[in-house]
Amino acid sequence: MAKLNFSMRGFIYESGIDCLRDSFTAAVQGIQDRIREESEDWRSCKGDYEEQAQYAEDGSTIFDPDDVYQYKVEALKEAHAELRKAFAIAIYHYWERKMRVFCKLPDGNHADLAVAAARLGIHVPADFARVHRLANALKHNNQGSMKPLHKVWPEVSGILFEVKGDRDWYARIELNDDHIYHLLDLTKLAGPSAVARATDLQEAP
Repeated sequence: MAKLNFSMRGFIYESGIDCLRDSFTAAVQGIQDRIREESEDWRSCKGDYEEQAQYAEDGSTIFDPDDVYQYKVEALKEAHAELRKAFAIAIYHYWERKMRVFCKLPDGNHADLAVAAARLGIHVPADFARVHRLANALKHNNQGSMKPLHKVWPEVSGILFEVKGDRDWYARIELNDDHIYHLLDLTKLAGPSAVARATDLQEAP
């Protein structure tokens, strides 16, 4: 009898990642919609932009709707940046929690989880280090966590040469939406699959 090429564990794992992906996409769309609405109101002088600019006798600005618009858009863009970082942490934590359950390993570090996952036939790709190191750097915001991130993913570290000094490393990390989707793709590869992947079939005895 042929073995069914389906894993409920993999289905649950991948469904969770798909949910994270859909949630991120919806949240980004919400922010983009707000920016578009603010832009439309600003161009048509509606809402907070109905009043004309007001100036003092010396020519200094008392109120300018253009400033209000700039402040609002800047706040929304900052929220977008924070959203990416929050999801970057959540993505790694999702993998970590699932691996602890699958591997029955309530304690242990990342390396321990990767070894335990391998015993279950779950291959954690080398590039998954990006997911792990980024989450650590965002959480700990120190030199010790930034150096490994810069080594595996200099594109997002915000550092040109080397990690030195006492800085706000969290603020230096620069992510875009494509980076988050990349993290999701890597995380899906680092866990069980609902159906056997081509590489799994090739490696099977």
